[in-house]
Amino acid sequence: MHYKDNYKQSIKEYQTKIMVDQIINGRYDTKSPHSTTLHRHSHFQIVWISKGKGEHLVEQNKYSYSDGSIFLLAPHFMHQIEYNDNVDGFVVSFSDTFLNRLQYKSTLLFYNPKHCMITVPSEEQKILNSEFELLHHHFRKSDMAEKSIILQNYLHIILTKINSYRYRQQNQNTTIEDSKQLLAERFILLVRDNFRDNKNLDFYLNKLAVSQRKLNNVITITTGLPPAKFIELYALNDAARMLQFSNYSIKEVADLSGYMDNSYFTKAFKRHFNKTPLEYKNRSEKL
Repeated sequence: MHYKDNYKQSIKEYQTKIMVDQIINGRYDTKSPHSTTLHRHSHFQIVWISKGKGEHLVEQNKYSYSDGSIFLLAPHFMHQIEYNDNVDGFVVSFSDTFLNRLQYKSTLLFYNPKHCMITVPSEEQKILNSEFELLHHHFRKSDMAEKSIILQNYLHIILTKINSYRYRQQNQNTTIEDSKQLLAERFILLVRDNFRDNKNLDFYLNKLAVSQRKLNNVITITTGLPPAKFIELYALNDAARMLQFSNYSIKEVADLSGYMDNSYFTKAFKRHFNKTPLEYKNRSEKL
């Protein structure tokens, strides 16, 4: 069977990944792939600190965290976190399409590195930690029916709560307007559904019936990236997940990600991940 014929069947194997790790006394409770060296992921990540203090470098921003801190990391963020011996919490990593289309707008929370840290009100910390404990509990159960749907809904509940904490933390003036929020959601969903066949920005401008200037302003404010760069990184992160979780060759991954020129794909991939696709496939950190 040609690799494109079984692509839709195998795509769920790498697009519906989630991992939930508990941090106990500064260490993960499993043999975790989460690194404390400077690195970037091809998936979204939530870091919840229920107890302890330390520092976290995200892109060029250094944060000091303490009890009740949350970090939201988009796939393209370069980051490095320090865990002291007294740190407890959870790390949740999930692939781009783990959430369904209605829940997916929650991922808009992750994109701006200047607003990636949220402090949870003290009266809410114990309740939120219990939500993470439940997510972790169900993640570890191997014999549970409808496990993926249960995890999906628990994660969505947590993200909905985090969104309310962020809204309280930020001033009204820094909250994106509803019309701009809707435009950002529509753009990201369009990219999600069309990036393999359409990497040209004009396609998205026509679909959204919006000027390039307006789209550039909204997406840059929302995600920290101009639209064209967002599309490119989206495609490269999808390719990285295929390299991690499928048996496709480098050429097949490039083709399935919409790159007809394998040489261009390799150069673009190395610019983003600082590794060639082959190096990434051989030494990748698996969820």
